[in-house]
Amino acid sequence: MTAALLSFWLITLSGALSPGPLTATALTLGAKRGFWSGPKMALGHGLVEAPLAFGLTYGLGLWLEQPPIVAAIGIAGSLFLLWMAYGMLKDALNAHTSLRALEQQAIDEGSKSSTGETVLAGALLSVSNPYWVLWWATLGATYILKITPFGLLGLTILYLGHWSVDLIWLSLMAFATSSGKGLLGDRGYRVLLGVNGLFLLFFGIYFAWNGWSTLTKL
Repeated sequence: MTAALLSFWLITLSGALSPGPLTATALTLGAKRGFWSGPKMALGHGLVEAPLAFGLTYGLGLWLEQPPIVAAIGIAGSLFLLWMAYGMLKDALNAHTSLRALEQQAIDEGSKSSTGETVLAGALLSVSNPYWVLWWATLGATYILKITPFGLLGLTILYLGHWSVDLIWLSLMAFATSSGKGLLGDRGYRVLLGVNGLFLLFFGIYFAWNGWSTLTKL
């Protein structure tokens, strides 16, 4: 079990370090809402990932690998990512966008509202990524089969170890921008928004193309 857990966590680390929508958004929200946006996003990510991971134990993976499901996830996910990209690029091009104004807006809206929105962002960015679902349906399912003989305890340890990697990574990304607000400045923040917006735009277009290609082959 130890060997399976260690290799799975290393693969998780390589996946977390790869650029993706969660990383891009954690960097953006870190500057806007501070360090805790990272852990909150990780919480949202974990809330949708746990049922998926445990569901794979009971055969969910075979259903998720069906081409119609893959196509639907890709197209629906692309729409959400394109919407996120539009919001980021719109703020990036707005000369009046400032960190101080955004921070004050978050304070005015209340901490409960901001927390809910950030957790929801982590959840939606996860389910909108078809490769996250396919990763669990293939590679994740393989390791779940290896750990099944060790029962619920083994599966729980496997999942918590995986999620802790995501928690640490997203927290570091949010900390990187929240701790550098004085150096980042309003112009730097708009540049960051622009880069991340283009990044999400690329993923949105790619997911839409991949989902449509899968759909036309049915």
